[in-house]
Amino acid sequence: MTNSTIYLPLSGGSRSERLLRNRGRLRHAVASRHVNQLKRTWEAFQRGEWRPVDGRKVCDYRISLTSWHPRLPELPLVLLTLLNQTLRPKEVVVWLTAQDEVALAGPVKELFGAFGVRFAVCDDLKQHKKWLPMIEEGQREPFVICDDDIIYPREWFAALVAEDCSDVYVGGKCHSITFNSDKAVNSYSAWDKQIRTDGQPSHLTFITGCGGGIIHPQRISLRFLDRSEMFKQCPRSDDLWLKAAHLAQGIPCYKTHYSFPCLELPGADESGLAVSNVDQGGNDRQIQNLEQYFSLIPR
Repeated sequence: MTNSTIYLPLSGGSRSERLLRNRGRLRHAVASRHVNQLKRTWEAFQRGEWRPVDGRKVCDYRISLTSWHPRLPELPLVLLTLLNQTLRPKEVVVWLTAQDEVALAGPVKELFGAFGVRFAVCDDLKQHKKWLPMIEEGQREPFVICDDDIIYPREWFAALVAEDCSDVYVGGKCHSITFNSDKAVNSYSAWDKQIRTDGQPSHLTFITGCGGGIIHPQRISLRFLDRSEMFKQCPRSDDLWLKAAHLAQGIPCYKTHYSFPCLELPGADESGLAVSNVDQGGNDRQIQNLEQYFSLIPR
């Protein structure tokens, strides 16, 4: 068995983020290259020829994410990027429905379970499985949430937690909420996307799941832990619901200085929420619900 890294880590930084920001042949080629390397690493892991590097510093933050049946075949690739971080999380928790947990291949559970990945069963809370079960099971310390379809660079986790603050909601990828001439919130598609940080927190900054975010459970009030209200107002966007939860507490969002290209795994667009939330206007309907119910977004 060897500890050598077969997977060539994705590079972070503003230059690579700018280069691969827009979709196109170069972006697709780079993503395909890293996916193929991850697949080879996963095969070597199963043969006992690769294992995560030991001796790295471990921090107190857990990583929480969720997945579902269309993405289970690629889940090991994402978990490899999380185990290969320069700073090790205290634990990686993957929330699954009972049906998806049964469908997940045994070797995935055994191999990753030996390196601090816990596969936990919860109710089908859709994308809210990413964060709500952590709080419901009693998590009181801050934890990091992330998506299950992104290739994460090795320094992503360390860079994110390094900028955690006591009075802001911190995220790695952010948009900026914009308004029309009548001071109404623009359509989600018209928001300023993938903004750069100016070092200042803002209520108009919107954290997206692909870059990760840091949840402090005590900041989420009881009304935002109410499942029935959550599914009534914002059933398919944890990003919007968590934004509203922090706005309700007067907590602004903050974009970290670290940037990286968000390279998705194959099929992420087809099986993810981009189709219903973005292409079909689902985010706009949920934003309208939140505006009418909470009247939170400042002008």
